[in-house]
Amino acid sequence: MDPSCHVSIPEGLNGPAPLLLALHGKGDNGNDFLEGTGLGRARAIVAAPTGSGLAWAPAPYARTSFEEDKERIDGILDDLITTHDVDTTRIYAVGFSNGGGLAVELSLHSDRFAGVATVSAAVRASAEQIAQAPNPVDYLNIHGTYDDVVPYEGEQRSPYSGVEDDVIQSASDVVAGFERRNGDAARTEHRRVEKMGHEWPTGAWARNIDVTEEIFDFFGLQRS
Repeated sequence: MDPSCHVSIPEGLNGPAPLLLALHGKGDNGNDFLEGTGLGRARAIVAAPTGSGLAWAPAPYARTSFEEDKERIDGILDDLITTHDVDTTRIYAVGFSNGGGLAVELSLHSDRFAGVATVSAAVRASAEQIAQAPNPVDYLNIHGTYDDVVPYEGEQRSPYSGVEDDVIQSASDVVAGFERRNGDAARTEHRRVEKMGHEWPTGAWARNIDVTEEIFDFFGLQRS
């Protein structure tokens, strides 16, 4: 198993268990993300790896390429499937900010995910690229209107190290892309959260929304 990947396995799991991949935002790490979000409360195997340099592709500031991150994630999932009783029809990807961008990108190039949920996601894939992905996948998008790090309406950022301008897609464009991709074959849901900033509100910090509970409900996950 990848040494930087923190895994939560509840006691008393009976039969094949869902598998939740938890992808942190830039500057965070897998352990803190798992603890801070409470995703480990799910009656599921939850894997929270740490990105190289605390970041993920396809962001231009990432140390890794998308192909490298995908290969690493595939290895983690394969290890867990080999060593635990995993329901391979219920593998989900959840990501925050930079991690949300990777979660979406993974769903465009892999058919192993039954669902994806993103919070304040920095998505670089265009609506057209999302719509043209070959397989439908349940998608939940949660984004706050007061997000000043990854704005709800998206933004064009300055180039990093001479590369082309970095375009972050708006939440509505990302959702529209998934609606076209999924049609009636999979769910596409959006939570536009008024006055929520760049954050993951849950538990005592939840005001307008408890993000973790929304994700559990969307994927039909029981709580420990």
